[in-house]
Amino acid sequence: MLTERLLEIAEKTVQDAMKQNVDQAQASAFLLDTALTRFANSQIHQNVATKKGGVLIKIVLNKQISNTRVNTLEEEEIRKAVAQAVKIAEASPPNKHFKSLPEPEPWTPIEGVFDEETAYCTPKYRAERVKEAIETAHSKSSIVKAVAGYFSTGSMVFAVANSLGVLAGATVASANMKTTVISKSGTSEGFGTAEKYSRCIKDIHPIVLAEDAAEKSLKSINPIKLSPGEYQVVLSPLASATLLMYLGYLGFSAISYQDGRSFVKYCLNQQVFDGKLNVKDDARDLRTLYAMPIDGEGVPKRALQLINDGVVSEQSICYNSFTAGKEDKKSTGHALPPISDFYSEWPMPFNLIMKPGDATLEEEIAETKRGIFITTFHYVNPVEPAKIILTGLTRDGTFLIENGEISKPIVNMRFTDSMLSALKNIPMIGKELEMVEQTTVPSMKLEKL
Repeated sequence: MLTERLLEIAEKTVQDAMKQNVDQAQASAFLLDTALTRFANSQIHQNVATKKGGVLIKIVLNKQISNTRVNTLEEEEIRKAVAQAVKIAEASPPNKHFKSLPEPEPWTPIEGVFDEETAYCTPKYRAERVKEAIETAHSKSSIVKAVAGYFSTGSMVFAVANSLGVLAGATVASANMKTTVISKSGTSEGFGTAEKYSRCIKDIHPIVLAEDAAEKSLKSINPIKLSPGEYQVVLSPLASATLLMYLGYLGFSAISYQDGRSFVKYCLNQQVFDGKLNVKDDARDLRTLYAMPIDGEGVPKRALQLINDGVVSEQSICYNSFTAGKEDKKSTGHALPPISDFYSEWPMPFNLIMKPGDATLEEEIAETKRGIFITTFHYVNPVEPAKIILTGLTRDGTFLIENGEISKPIVNMRFTDSMLSALKNIPMIGKELEMVEQTTVPSMKLEKL
């Protein structure tokens, strides 16, 4: 198996490094396999596939640390990279905060997270599903003018070893399809989007996505403008996920906490959010997209409660071995794996799960006298990280709610608000959870945004 081969490569890389009289060494060998079928103007215009292998090498010498990446699994090139990593460490200033790489701990593999049909999906399969989505959308109305989006599949296999005895590996496969439908009547255009993530490609139903996106698109024709102000909002799971991802990334990383840029540092044991808000990070929960047994340093994954009945605490923070060492703590298992080209020393929650409520999306809308339904957000950026102030735009299906019913489409609006305020009063939380990237979330009704 690939995992066994990568374990051998990681272990040998560490052995080669230790022969050069370094104090500690770590190696993560990985293989990323991704493919994407993209479509626009109701036709496929791009099919790409990438397979990448490599090794991430960390060398520690008298608290001098180097991090090196080599994008090959060839033995000779890895050996050269190790030698280069040692030279970089020798030339680096000591990091007084470094304590140690993690010690080995028992870990248990997770069954059922690597679906072979997903990992080895063919371009033909993706093209056939895209065709279904395009034909379905156009069958809904003659004013449907174009269908766009993508269908991606991929897998990751990685293994990590260090000089203290860590030796562990993990595999994961995932698929994602996004469908956007554009309708036109006269000079007015309407847009609608639907999206689905899963570890199993058979769970993605292009016809359902196309029907949902087309319905929103057709209803979005001739939007009205609303005045800026505070509104009750009902968020689809896609929109909820965006807010939760930023909350997790900005608020619960040990680096943000230690640098004083996390709201948690100033709100310990306080009722920060609505009492109904409960969020955990749990990579062993099969409801998450990237379920895996270990983190990027080989530390076993465990559930970590980030928000408990609206309250945050010191136990809410996500640590890797380095940030944990600065506070004489143990890693919580939040070193990022090499799950994409993005690899960072920044520990963060990657398997966020929000506790569901007891409402349906229809009930959330029905209980709103006047508000806005938001399908998704676009171009969201942090304005003030310590207060989780975000700004962004609504997109692809934004509607006015009046007297418990969706009444009119509205022109996309910009929001700028602190999540500490927006999530302070959550009248209703949906009971159905959806996987959306590194989150698993329900719909939500917020009192004001």
